[in-house]
Amino acid sequence: MSAIQTTIKNRLFLFIFSLLFISNSLATANPDIQPPDEMIKAATQEMLRSINNNRTEIQNSPDKLKSLVEDIILPHLDFIAASKMVMGKYWRRAEKQQKIRFIRQFRLLLLRFYSSALSEYLDGSDKALNENLIRYFPIVLKEGDKSLTIRAEIQVDSGQPIPMRYRMHLTKKGWKIYDVSVEGISMITTYKNNFATQFKTEGIDALIASIEEKNKQMLVNNAKKTQ
Repeated sequence: MSAIQTTIKNRLFLFIFSLLFISNSLATANPDIQPPDEMIKAATQEMLRSINNNRTEIQNSPDKLKSLVEDIILPHLDFIAASKMVMGKYWRRAEKQQKIRFIRQFRLLLLRFYSSALSEYLDGSDKALNENLIRYFPIVLKEGDKSLTIRAEIQVDSGQPIPMRYRMHLTKKGWKIYDVSVEGISMITTYKNNFATQFKTEGIDALIASIEEKNKQMLVNNAKKTQ
């Protein structure tokens, strides 16, 4: 595993919390669309309450945490936009069914990845989660804006704060997050670079099959942890 992948694995779970801990007051020109702060605040409260109330079950079963991530966090992520960016020029070359397969497997990869990273963070700790870990920089959403980058710093017990940026855009279903950067390392760029060689040398179907195999292996590994 590369240094970039290790950094992402160890710290990407922070993205899950950071994207749900935004407390800035944002305005939106469309009153029918829930403002990003309201949407994320509600999800934050639900996620924190669910984790704290189900800590024993989470420790005994990885599937419980995966279920919480899927129900509470993933609805706020735009997997189609993320998939387009990760595939790059190969998205235009892919057939419809290949695009659908890639989106499904990439979504499952991130679901299991987030769940695994979050599980490692929670492992061995019975402390309730603290929502004051993150410092947010002021944000102003102007009328007509359809995209934004949110900057934040994660306060750690020792050392310098961890800088983060996550990118959101306005969709027909409201505000969605499609990329996150931790210490300048973009999730989208990391996966795009990791997949690029295989796309080029083996093709789209082979890359999708490889992701599918990784997803199956992660499922097996999680099952072994519960035995």
